[in-house]
Amino acid sequence: MFASAQEESPGEEMKIWRNAELEDQTAGRLAEYERKTGRKVEPPVPVELLAEVLFDLRLAYEPLDVLPGFFVPAAFCPESKLVVVNERHRAVFTEKPGLERFSVGHEVGHWDLFEKDKDTRTGFLFGRTDADSRVDYRTAGGVPVKFIRGIWTNDGSYEVLSHLQRTCDAPDVASAVNRYASALLMPKYLLLPVMDRIDASRWSSIYRVAEQFVVTIGALTMRLRRLRRLHVTKDGRPFFGSEEEHAGQRRMFQ
Repeated sequence: MFASAQEESPGEEMKIWRNAELEDQTAGRLAEYERKTGRKVEPPVPVELLAEVLFDLRLAYEPLDVLPGFFVPAAFCPESKLVVVNERHRAVFTEKPGLERFSVGHEVGHWDLFEKDKDTRTGFLFGRTDADSRVDYRTAGGVPVKFIRGIWTNDGSYEVLSHLQRTCDAPDVASAVNRYASALLMPKYLLLPVMDRIDASRWSSIYRVAEQFVVTIGALTMRLRRLRRLHVTKDGRPFFGSEEEHAGQRRMFQ
């Protein structure tokens, strides 16, 4: 009845992206953007313009109809190369622009890492082939959210919705595109020199870095942890270094 665009063809293996590969991939994309535009990339990274210049991806603001209880900031339609930002959450994006930018970066990661080099295998519901029946949106969290009109009253809706829940991004895909977005918005060669110039033992200083890169403090904290440049102690204080370095420092002064 339904074949997800995210399902692999028989015999096709999904690539597992390692951190070092994603760092190289995003750094290469930023360098390519600079060559094509003649503009030096500085924070905040122009993720929307980069998506357009490098991949010819379009951005649209539309209300997305989703399952009750799901927060869906953005979605992606590979066939039309369209990133859809959920208009219903504009107030949240105004308050937290870093959330919108990360969501866009996440969807760009889907295209660059998994979609751009493979054949389109878009799924359809109930055997229909019109555009409204196509299920090819993914949220930033991975849940397909494009439903045909009237799905709630269809006799098979429960089975369809159950299947949609099972066709979320695989954990490895979700991890890869999140790490891609993080590395794209906060490239090491821009982020680490900034961190070296601040007092990273104070949250107020780290928050200012998040504002400079226009990312959420959660995204910045995760990025620094992944780079082994931040550890949050049990009492909530930031330590500029890895958890192992913090443990070694503690032993020195005990």
